[in-house]
Formats: sequence, structure tokens, C-alpha cells
Amino acid sequence: MKLLKTLLASAVAVSAMPALAYEAGDFMIKAGVINVNPKEDNIDVGADNAQVADDTQLGLTFTYMVMPQVGVEVLAATPFKHSVTLNGDRVATTKHLPPTVSAQYYFMDPASQIQPYVGLGVNHTFFFDEDGVAPHLKKSWGLAYSLGVNYDIDEHLMANVALWKMDIDSEIEGGALDGTDVEIDPLVFMVGAGYKF
Repeated sequence: MKLLKTLLASAVAVSAMPALAYEAGDFMIKAGVINVNPKEDNIDVGADNAQVADDTQLGLTFTYMVMPQVGVEVLAATPFKHSVTLNGDRVATTKHLPPTVSAQYYFMDPASQIQPYVGLGVNHTFFFDEDGVAPHLKKSWGLAYSLGVNYDIDEHLMANVALWKMDIDSEIEGGALDGTDVEIDPLVFMVGAGYKF
């Protein structure tokens, strides 16, 4: 009889716990601070030292769970603005948007409160509002590699940290540096919170 009471009490306690498990059809929206940090020496202008500076904006991700451990994520953000410096002097500015679509794999049990994941996707970056020595930058297509972790606070709310490595290669069209390759290839880091429904 005591065993039966214990089992009943355990069943009631489990049923009262929030359902944290990821399921097919779940949708997650996350928002936070996102930083795009281009690699060093990303513009080849001979002996001169040219560099594209980093920028921080509002980042957004939208994830649809195709299966309990497989999701499709779309990364978006408010426009990034980068300064281009040559030997320490600012010589150009540009804005860009890098929408990215990735397939993700969550390798923990779907009921785990901590959900690390890895992703592989495609990035499409387009530039606008350019000025200075880079009057126009070509659009870029490239791969994006990502990893991150969700920490489920309850059935709906979560905290999130994510990192992407993106292949963003462009070319200057027009001006003094016409034809110059620009290899931005940034690390992208985001800290935020999300809601699952």
C-alpha cells in the first residue's frame, strides 16, 4: 500500500511539472544582442592595412522544429553598419543585412532542460548605403556554420547563446579600389531570450 501511495504521489508530481520536451511543430522566436565581428586583414590593398570594423545590433531568430531533434532556423537582424579603415583612417562605410537559413540538430533528449545544437546553412548578404572608396559591394552567398544552446526556463521561456561562422566574400565595384576582394568572413555572436509555442 505504501508503494502504491509513493507511485501515485510521483505521478502527480510529474504531471504537475511543465512539459519542456521539444516536439515536431514547435516554433521558437528569439531576440537579443548580436555582434558581427569580421576577420582580420579582410581587404587586400597591398602594403596598406585595411580593416572592416565590427558592429552590434538587434538579432532575431525564428526556428521551426521539423522533428523533436531537427529544426530549421532563419536568422535576421536590424541593419549592420561597418566602417572601413585604411592605415587607421576611416575611408568608407557600408550597411548590410545577412539573412541566414540553417538546418539544426539538437543532440540531447528532447525533454532535457538544456538543449545544445549545431547547424549548417546558407547566408545571403547584401550591402547598401555605401560611401567613400567603396561605392558598391557585390552581394554574397556562402555557407554558415553555427552552434548554440537553449536553456529552457519553463514550458515557453528560454535563454539562448549562439555563435555563427559565416562565409561572406564580396568585391568592390567602382572607385579607386574597383575589383578589390573583400573577405569579411565574420564570427557572429548572439545572447538573447526566446519564446516557444
